Amino acid sequence: MAEAQKKKIVLVHYHLRRGGVTRVIDAAVKVLESRGHRVLILTGEAPFGDGEKDNVRVVPALAYRRTGSSVIASSLADMLKSEATAHFGSEPDLWHFHNPTLAKNVLFPNVVRELAEDGERVLLQLHDFAEDGRPGNYTNQRSFFDSEDSFETTMYPVSKQIHYATINHRDHGFLKKAGMAASNLHVLPNSISKMSVCGGPEDRPFAQGKLFGLYPSRGIRRKNVGELLLLSMIYEEEAFFASSLSPENPEWRAAHDRWVAAVEELQLPVSLGIADSGEYSFPELVGWSDFIVTTSVAEGFGLAFLEPWTVGKGVLGRDLPEITKDFTENGLRLENLYSRLDIPLAWLDESELKSEIESALRRSYLAYDVPLRRSAVKQTWKSWVRKNKVDFGVLNEGIQLSILRKLREEPDLIREIKVPALELPSPAQIENANAVIAESYSLDRYGDRLEGIYEKVNSGSRGKVDHLSTDKVLAQFLNPGRLNLLRD
Repeated sequence: MAEAQKKKIVLVHYHLRRGGVTRVIDAAVKVLESRGHRVLILTGEAPFGDGEKDNVRVVPALAYRRTGSSVIASSLADMLKSEATAHFGSEPDLWHFHNPTLAKNVLFPNVVRELAEDGERVLLQLHDFAEDGRPGNYTNQRSFFDSEDSFETTMYPVSKQIHYATINHRDHGFLKKAGMAASNLHVLPNSISKMSVCGGPEDRPFAQGKLFGLYPSRGIRRKNVGELLLLSMIYEEEAFFASSLSPENPEWRAAHDRWVAAVEELQLPVSLGIADSGEYSFPELVGWSDFIVTTSVAEGFGLAFLEPWTVGKGVLGRDLPEITKDFTENGLRLENLYSRLDIPLAWLDESELKSEIESALRRSYLAYDVPLRRSAVKQTWKSWVRKNKVDFGVLNEGIQLSILRKLREEPDLIREIKVPALELPSPAQIENANAVIAESYSLDRYGDRLEGIYEKVNSGSRGKVDHLSTDKVLAQFLNPGRLNLLRD
């Protein structure tokens, strides 16, 4: 790339805590600076444990906040421009915001709109959505504005100088259906780095004589811990299972503790939160595992389906076709996954289940202040039930536990649940997966995509700032067919 094409880029996020978005920002900084671009990170909190960095400026007003005013937002926009100009010695070429519509800080939409109205070129990268099971965020953001009209016109600003990037094609499709111009909408999948491992299965101090499946996640509700227990029951003679960490949130911890008690009650070969005590490190647990497990019912990018292959570990568990379609279209073979784990309806109280559905729908729609259609329960039922069977992964913890207890009392019923055979991947499968990752998800490929998007943002014309319909965006996510009792 010619020297004239090097850019001054400002990355903006609420914080730099350890987590998925921070990893994405770190990757972007690494590849952009290696290619000669100048990067400034503006964040609401100091980076954890890394000390001061020359390319990071802490602006406390960027941190999480539920209240504010348009005046404060305007002042913040001016402050960000001043910080950027002071750092670069001139105005930046492009502003790259991460998750500005997630409503973790209610000032962000106003700040973005003000920058765009001043002619600044802006890329908004959406990893998560307030419309996707986060009604508290959505309500806070809507309450920030003086009127519903100002919320509508500010939440999703659109203009020739504003571009959006999603991390998967599902979200890209949702925004396109909501009316966003294809020319200003991009897919920017995350890059994949090799997992850190220590040792191998032969080194582990437990579960010798069995396979070991590690679920490398914190046991929050959407991670569907009950299904991990079901898998342990199904593969009881073959494998031992473990999740890595317990939840930190006290509300989620209560549900998790219930599963810990269920493991003891049902005498299952599972350890929940195996890394909590610090006795075993995460690299050791990954190295000791024979395969990686995922039972999650919702993911953004889907790192769990890709990363294990970098250290020769296959993936067993729940498929999320909306997410994994991107991977399989690039050639990845995911053969040990299931998109449903069907349970006979006869094992449940059908009227109780319909009541749970109606209750959850009412809570969800009320939380987003949307009228519930009369046909909503029927829509959910049609999505959930096939051939008199219902997917275990859409049920809440109480119903899932009742099924596990039934299976413990009548173990022969397990034969009615169809799952893939527990087979480790062949060398050819591992080679295929790593070839796909190297071709489509390497840091270098990420850099190519990111630079390509930046070129489009910077080379386009400027225009007046309009908006996308917030109702149309919400309708993509708030759909009765997408209901899940682990996310209501």
